[in-house]
Amino acid sequence: MISVYAALLLMVFFGAEKFVNGVLANASTTAPVTMPGFTLYSFPLVWQNLAFFAGFLKIFLALIVLFFITNEFSNKTIRQNIMNGMSRNQFILSKLLFVVLLSLVSAAILFASGLVLGFLYTDELTTALILKKAVFIPAYFLEVLTFGILAMLIAFLVQRSILAIGALALYYYIIEPIISSMLPDKYANYLPVEAIGNLIDIPNSALMQMFGVSFRENVSMQDAITCLIYCGFFTVLIFLFFRRKDI
Repeated sequence: MISVYAALLLMVFFGAEKFVNGVLANASTTAPVTMPGFTLYSFPLVWQNLAFFAGFLKIFLALIVLFFITNEFSNKTIRQNIMNGMSRNQFILSKLLFVVLLSLVSAAILFASGLVLGFLYTDELTTALILKKAVFIPAYFLEVLTFGILAMLIAFLVQRSILAIGALALYYYIIEPIISSMLPDKYANYLPVEAIGNLIDIPNSALMQMFGVSFRENVSMQDAITCLIYCGFFTVLIFLFFRRKDI
């Protein structure tokens, strides 16, 4: 599953520009104005562009985390680990380490792909240009890490893979969107999935500027702090729940 996830990331990274320009070319046949083609891969915009598109695949990363943890309960291997001397805290930390490493791998793939594509599609290269928007790399790491720990919390609470997938999908696609629609924006932005999604805004591309639409071109410190708080909060909940859980 990790290999498939990595392959999907690379397909998205190296196929995003062709897909977007293909959509624009089709839209130009019916639009009153010709949609210009443009590159997603030049420095420094490549970092935000790739991070934004990669964010759509974080649900797949969450599925890996769900299966990885719920299988411990389904196959009773968690009980064997505890009997062999592993403490409950060590068990949780081992799963947390897995989520961190998986997030690091995702960020590393983003970094490597961005460098390759940036060098290929940027005419004049300078160190300042390459690093100008590199903050989106740690922002993407924080995005997938927070979402992975949320999936980890659901896995520990539900402990069955199918039910855990259903619970995550229910919250991600139904429960939080309903709650968000009922709250003012200033409060809805602090909901977990909203905060995670707000870390990396829609890229402020030339196409958006042509239509007079402007999006945030940086990472909000408020959103980053909110995600860090959720990482700590979810982890504390896991420790509190699992410490009292009969295995």
